[in-house]
Amino acid sequence: MSLSRKLCAVVLAAVLGAGLLAACAPPEGSESALTWQACAEDAGFECARLSVPIDWSEPGGVRIDLAVVRDRADAAGGPVGTLISLPGGPGSSGVDQIIDGTPGFSPELRERFDIVSIDPRGVRRSSPVRCDRGLAFGRPNLVPDAGGRFELVRAYAEELAASCREQTGPLLDHLDAESTARDLEALRIALGERQISLYSRSYGTMPAQRYAELFPQRLRASLLDSVDDHSLGGAEFLATEARAGQDTFAEFVSWCDRDERCVLRGSDLHGSYGELFAAAIRGELRAVSGAPLAPLDLSSAVTQRLYGPQWEELAKDLQALSAQPRGGAALPTQPRRTGEVVEFPGVILCSDWVFDIADQAQWQRLWRAQRDNARTLGAHFAWGAGSLCAGWPVAPKNPPHRPSIENGPPILILNSRHDPATPHEWAVQVAAQTPRAALLTYAGWGHGIYNRSACTMSAADRYLVDLRLPVSDTCPAENR
Repeated sequence: MSLSRKLCAVVLAAVLGAGLLAACAPPEGSESALTWQACAEDAGFECARLSVPIDWSEPGGVRIDLAVVRDRADAAGGPVGTLISLPGGPGSSGVDQIIDGTPGFSPELRERFDIVSIDPRGVRRSSPVRCDRGLAFGRPNLVPDAGGRFELVRAYAEELAASCREQTGPLLDHLDAESTARDLEALRIALGERQISLYSRSYGTMPAQRYAELFPQRLRASLLDSVDDHSLGGAEFLATEARAGQDTFAEFVSWCDRDERCVLRGSDLHGSYGELFAAAIRGELRAVSGAPLAPLDLSSAVTQRLYGPQWEELAKDLQALSAQPRGGAALPTQPRRTGEVVEFPGVILCSDWVFDIADQAQWQRLWRAQRDNARTLGAHFAWGAGSLCAGWPVAPKNPPHRPSIENGPPILILNSRHDPATPHEWAVQVAAQTPRAALLTYAGWGHGIYNRSACTMSAADRYLVDLRLPVSDTCPAENR
């Protein structure tokens, strides 16, 4: 950006608001204001830096640089436009994903679009959140049934936040999805595009939804893949996640009962897993390495296997755990600082969600609901995040709310029927609350749907390239 445009942006935003930054943009369709160079990781891609304010309400204040990557369209006649891919997490690197090919975009999309992504603020190359290693990698006792105390969870969250602030600075107060949405608008302006198309997955759908609220007429298309429902309160968030975990575990059990590839076929999986979870609560469960395995570590490891899903591997994991000798009780201790510093972007979640937990009694009531909703699984990994965020001392800058979008484009939502992380019921509700939204359900399993099958990829491509929503609302499941 030239000096004159920088001055224009600062003055207009300070006087009239950040929404008028478009007045300082290069002419639509002009060359990008970014300085592109071959990426150090792979010269086949272009990389640049985008300067944005830490606090969008103070555009003349301290700034950070965001890492940007571009995969240029292969079409000789020029691209349809720019497709910005927003990574999930929170904490995933969009730069890494584009260079590694993680989104799995079709040859048609790569031919027709300049595909751009970022490391969102607080992630990897974009001023990463840094915290004390001992606090970041440690966990207090998060399980009331195992003697967990909410006052100690709150004390841990406050100490973790203090260490993050010491290492990260004021950015810790501005990690929310709205700030990222405003970063996207700054990126659109720097690219010289009149409108952008968005592809977002999982937590990336948070800034994508906020962008549609703030800048609807700058949005050509938005595909929300495995969508977060940001209208939920904390108790609903935890309950729906627990139900999704239980549902996807039950699907694994059903597969194991009928498929000879399952090494646990014919066994009582609900019962045997319940025994593992009970042993973890008592502090007796050991990983194959011999290290203690806490209840949430067990359920989180299982849930991660359900993302793919990786059912064969999960069956082998559970078989190995069941064969491990039980150890003496080893319950979690309160984490302590080590003085080492690590990147820890997972705390970004606390900038967008509210978990109002007042005391031990309320925490225990929510835990009982967690156990009721995840009858076999025991708990969802969201329980740990919700407990941490309930004690987080930084108020969310982008609290949950129903979407309010006026004059935006049609929006396509993709979700699997059995998703362990972003429940199908979230997608149904987001579609109902979002004007001109259509939901395409993959009638199968897993998290991340775009390249799940020929049906999902074709529907997504036709929407992104031709702005044509799918006629059918369902894609059949691939055989498992």
